[in-house]
Amino acid sequence: MRTNGITLKYIASVLNLSVSTVSKALSNSPEISVDTKNRIIKTANVLNYKPNIHASALKSKRSYIIGIILPDLKDNFFLDSLNGITEESSRNNYKIMVYQSCNDFNKEVKYSNLLSKSNIIDGLIFSSTKRTCIPEKCHHLKGFINDGIPIIYINKLQRASVNSCYYDRGFETGVNSVKELLSKIDDNRLNLSA
Repeated sequence: MRTNGITLKYIASVLNLSVSTVSKALSNSPEISVDTKNRIIKTANVLNYKPNIHASALKSKRSYIIGIILPDLKDNFFLDSLNGITEESSRNNYKIMVYQSCNDFNKEVKYSNLLSKSNIIDGLIFSSTKRTCIPEKCHHLKGFINDGIPIIYINKLQRASVNSCYYDRGFETGVNSVKELLSKIDDNRLNLSA
């Protein structure tokens, strides 16, 4: 992993301030004076400080990353769905991690396990390969379910499925799957904090 080694702690030591003050200033907290904020931001820029997104995710308990597993990006439906997912995710300040299974069940399982075990995504948008159209064959998704990670299933074929999105156009499917997934992510956060 590449890093320039500049941390909040280092900036705080250079400026003889607390780490908390530096963190609040870089988060634009109203608790910190404008002069102090400007001094901290200038120093951070000079030192080429880059926030650690993993540390931020740990603190907020949200990564702002959505996992995507689609079977075939040469298929116009899935390509259009991915475009819709990309647009709606970006509109909501989310990034996406996209995996294409190439209609290969083994790749689907591998990518599912990778995302499930990495603990880096807030939710999953998923379309199964032809082999796993039957929900009982989706054992590789149980890690997400057990960890409370919401899954939205999309497909170009209309099917009765839990948490499924079906629309005539791929772009619309992508947009609406992100909207539904973000709603489920917010519901999970509310349930965890209650």
